[in-house]
Amino acid sequence: MTKVVFYLTDNGDILGFEASGHAGYGEYGSDIVCAAISALTQATAGGLGEVVKAPIITKVDENTGFLSCNIKPECSSETLKNAQILLVTLKMALTEISRDYPGTIRIIIRERR
Repeated sequence: MTKVVFYLTDNGDILGFEASGHAGYGEYGSDIVCAAISALTQATAGGLGEVVKAPIITKVDENTGFLSCNIKPECSSETLKNAQILLVTLKMALTEISRDYPGTIRIIIRERR
């Protein structure tokens, strides 16, 4: 199962996410759910850095299926607002996948302290 943790501010803005593990829907290398999760999370991280120009920190470990992408504290409020478009869309898309393919994704919401 893939675990995705979203980190939120006190007012509900998403500051980042971590995805880890493999979905386990199909064989390793042919798992369509894992491929979808990877494509969505990688596109979101790329969009945050390249399109939104948000200051981000990313970490990747392809062997374990780990990707984290977090917005740095010095991010302006306008950039954080623009980043929400991508981050909320990612959360929505992963939630839909978890409904369509039960037992493949666990979504966790945490407040960033």
